[in-house]
Amino acid sequence: MVGERVVDALVIGGGPAGSTTAYEVAMGGFKVLMIEKRSEIGIPVRCGEGISKEILSILNLKKDPSWICSEMDGARLISPCGKVMVIGPEIAGPETGFVIRREIFDRMLAERAAAAGADLWVNAEATSFDRVEGGAVVNCIHDGKEVAIKAKVVVAADGFESQVARWGGLNTVLAERDIDTCIQYEMMGVDVDEKYVEFYMGKRYAPGGYIWSFPKGENISNVGIGMNATAIKRGGDPKRYLDDFIRNNDRFSKGIITEINAGAVSVGLPIEKTVADRMLVVGDAARMIDPLTGGGVFTACISGQEAGRTIVKALEEGDTSAEGLSGYERAWRDQVENQLVRNYLAKEKLLDLDDEVLDKVIEGLSEYDLKEVSTQELLKGIVKKHPELMNDLTGLI
Repeated sequence: MVGERVVDALVIGGGPAGSTTAYEVAMGGFKVLMIEKRSEIGIPVRCGEGISKEILSILNLKKDPSWICSEMDGARLISPCGKVMVIGPEIAGPETGFVIRREIFDRMLAERAAAAGADLWVNAEATSFDRVEGGAVVNCIHDGKEVAIKAKVVVAADGFESQVARWGGLNTVLAERDIDTCIQYEMMGVDVDEKYVEFYMGKRYAPGGYIWSFPKGENISNVGIGMNATAIKRGGDPKRYLDDFIRNNDRFSKGIITEINAGAVSVGLPIEKTVADRMLVVGDAARMIDPLTGGGVFTACISGQEAGRTIVKALEEGDTSAEGLSGYERAWRDQVENQLVRNYLAKEKLLDLDDEVLDKVIEGLSEYDLKEVSTQELLKGIVKKHPELMNDLTGLI
């Protein structure tokens, strides 16, 4: 026997984008159900766990040590030959404010949505999506039982491999060049500066990517690698490069691995359309992931907030067609699209840069105060100093 549930909005996926959407809809006074296919919110963690400090003001959150491990002053970029450039959080990007505990952060957002009135089902996997008059029907398996959920609008928040968006007729095809394969160790007993994240750049460390260290407190750090799919020559390459880096670096070689996480992340442009009749796509499902860093928590929360507010307005006006939901498309693009596109172009260029060029760029940039001059102006200065780099840096300037 198939059960039935009727709601105003159904959110499929319990990550930051889904929970933020559900919170906004519930705060608007509408019935919202959020379903998560896993048995626990926030597990497994597939994230470097860095996020902008702006998240506090955007989501009206308080600084909470239960999910904030450390507070960053900026980032260090390490070139292939070991040159170091220090940049402040204004330039470093939205992954260099706090280092957090994602499982606790995600759970907190879900609990906040529930406290606002949203319902939550874990161990609930969507199996189909069909539009009907005035809304949609999503079939799911919840705790082993079939349930048909009727909703006026459905939110695809099911990650970058979003099947729900495809069911809704949206193009989510991803090119090989727009996928990074990642593996990360949480390590204790390592030598890290708690105030700075670190990015080790160049083919020497990670062809088609970089190695990172995100400190989570005294002598604890997430140490990981992301490699572009086109740079992987044989299975297990990312782990081999990461293990070699750790083994040959005195600061990490004596560390103890306490947790391992692996997965893929999209490093392409956002999908062309994030709105359809009765449907919105948010966060990673819409590819709102920084193509340069692979970070997506900050943009997920922004998109979820805008999606929730758009849904409330559409429900109040009784129009959940693509036209009625179109305000969401404009809102999230106004806030984050330019940055995502710029970083995509930079990612494309960096994939092809030789280590010798990176050494010169980072050495040149390290001579400037990056709080006073834009990165673009600095790159122009480097080309003036090293005219032979003009062709290599054209796509970054």
